[in-house]
Amino acid sequence: MKTCPECGREVRPVWPTCKSCGTLLMARPEPLAPVGAPAASAGMAAAAPGSPAGTGGVTAPSAPSEAEQFFAPTVLQPITQLPPSSAPSSSRYAGTAGGAPGEVVDLGKWIKLGGIVLFVIAAIATAYLTFGSAAKKHQAPVVLAPKAPTNGLPTSLDSIVRMEAESSRRNALQAVEQVGSGDVARLAAVQPNYTYIAGDQASKDPHTVSVLQTDSAVVTIAVSASNKDICAYGRWAQNGTPVYVTMAHEPSCSAITAPAIGWSTEAGGAASDLPDDNVG
Repeated sequence: MKTCPECGREVRPVWPTCKSCGTLLMARPEPLAPVGAPAASAGMAAAAPGSPAGTGGVTAPSAPSEAEQFFAPTVLQPITQLPPSSAPSSSRYAGTAGGAPGEVVDLGKWIKLGGIVLFVIAAIATAYLTFGSAAKKHQAPVVLAPKAPTNGLPTSLDSIVRMEAESSRRNALQAVEQVGSGDVARLAAVQPNYTYIAGDQASKDPHTVSVLQTDSAVVTIAVSASNKDICAYGRWAQNGTPVYVTMAHEPSCSAITAPAIGWSTEAGGAASDLPDDNVG
């Protein structure tokens, strides 16, 4: 503690003035010139020698008052305004989901990356459809094991297309049994839901039936599945039992290309396509 020189009250060392009488308790600072101003002598307030009065002369700026120096001893300088930065392009913006808040992200880069990804996906799909389909067509034909007529709808896509072809085969062969021959015109009249073609022509879908009749009155038919990989063959002969065979990877589903092996009395297809005389 120390004593105020005017009123004699005790004051704290850190007080700049006495709280009782207001006497200044610390030395007054010396006047300071503004920052950057040249040192000026007592007579520098006038114009520089050789310069006209009031024009072209350098006048020393007035110093801050004692109160300003005491309570704000530093001279504040004006803030330098920087020129505004150029506006971001339309392909860049801040705060995207893929970056930190405030981070500028280049949309053009992501658009290019997305285009590359789409191109790669398209190339893979094209290669699969081209080479995968070619490999499938070059697989050797194989006899599929006979299947009992299916009750309900199977869940496998291959089973569905096979059942569809075998059901069409069963219906077409019933028309052959009714007509008693392989006459395509008569078959079309009896069963107009199908298109009957000659045995040397290939079936392209489950509604097109390739029909071939030999001199021995044996009629062979062929029906293609919708995937064009499965071919359902059927054969009928007078006073004989109809037989069936289903092939996979057949390059041409025509009656003339029917296999010599694998025939069975199992009709396959859907249970609802069985004729009445075969129902237990």
